[in-house]
Amino acid sequence: MEAIAAPIGLALGQALHLVFDRLYRGESWAAPVHRCASCRQPLPLAFLLPGLGFLISWGRCPACGTGLPWRALVLPFGSAALFLVAALLFDDFGPALLAGFFATIFLLLTLTDLDRRLIPNRVVYPAILLAAAFSWAWPEASAFQVLAGGLVAIGIAAAVLALSLPFGANAFGMGDVKMIVLIGMVVGLPSVVVGVFIGTAAGGVAAAVLLLSKRMSRRDFIPHGPFLALGAVIALFWGEEIWDWYFSR
Repeated sequence: MEAIAAPIGLALGQALHLVFDRLYRGESWAAPVHRCASCRQPLPLAFLLPGLGFLISWGRCPACGTGLPWRALVLPFGSAALFLVAALLFDDFGPALLAGFFATIFLLLTLTDLDRRLIPNRVVYPAILLAAAFSWAWPEASAFQVLAGGLVAIGIAAAVLALSLPFGANAFGMGDVKMIVLIGMVVGLPSVVVGVFIGTAAGGVAAAVLLLSKRMSRRDFIPHGPFLALGAVIALFWGEEIWDWYFSR
């Protein structure tokens, strides 16, 4: 199962890398498959294969010499790693592929938040619908638990948004709210509590370090997407185990 899951993850990550720019530009899906963001020229066919074009061009566009984004390696190979972990953790192939897919979506949202300070609707809304549609497929969580996780996530997101208001408009955005809802719909109850807690705590620690070191001020943008994504993946893979461990102490 691992030997099949990893190549599927590699292919999915590469596909998401190729369409990355149009996720937030509103660009037509019929646009050329892969272009340099600087000179907007089509890249050679080698760039359609995971990592190959990036490596043979030494990380630079063949047309204009501009440095290419590292997500050309991070997305395909990171996705392959996530699918491999999912295959190792889940006994059934279907749930393993489902877990790998949603883990890759959280990786994608991490990169969009770091790159463009956006949690794209083109990713979040379809992912929420897919999570609802496949809520029955998880082996250890019922559809009710998944949908309840989404409802609880809405309440958590509203509370976090209200608590962040004193820190400025950039402290917590609607993109982060939608991402919390997605986490709830993917991992369900009680894992959504684990995921949001870990993500919020990790983001708070990082923000505190940056503020205390005076590298950022209270009004600067601090992306929460990567921390929420970290919590989401941990909750997706080990959420119920962490929950049971905590309440069994």
